[in-house]
Amino acid sequence: MALTIKEALEKKSDAFYIGNRLVLPFKCQLIKLIVDSHIYTELVGNLDIKLNQDPQNTSIYIRSVGQLKNFFDTYKTIKIICCEMDDDLCDIDKHIKLLCRIKENHIASIDIPDDDILFIE
Repeated sequence: MALTIKEALEKKSDAFYIGNRLVLPFKCQLIKLIVDSHIYTELVGNLDIKLNQDPQNTSIYIRSVGQLKNFFDTYKTIKIICCEMDDDLCDIDKHIKLLCRIKENHIASIDIPDDDILFIE
């Protein structure tokens, strides 16, 4: 059974990346994706972003920035606004802000951002 976003955060589960693909350890509904200086809200039919939902994961193919390993050891992060699969997208209180940082060995950490990190919703 797939983890929820909250369960993955409680377990401190990491994401996985390879090439330009970021695999989140949960299924979710994506609302907004901020990569480098690009803000994506149109996620269906977008040429730069492709989404795939597997039984236990959400894969995000980020074609606009090249290899995600280039984000390692830089100030660059991937910001995600999403909600649980069963939640109502129209309820802003259900939106979850996440921050992904590219690490070594194909690992990306997933955290709730601090208040000092700018997230425009």
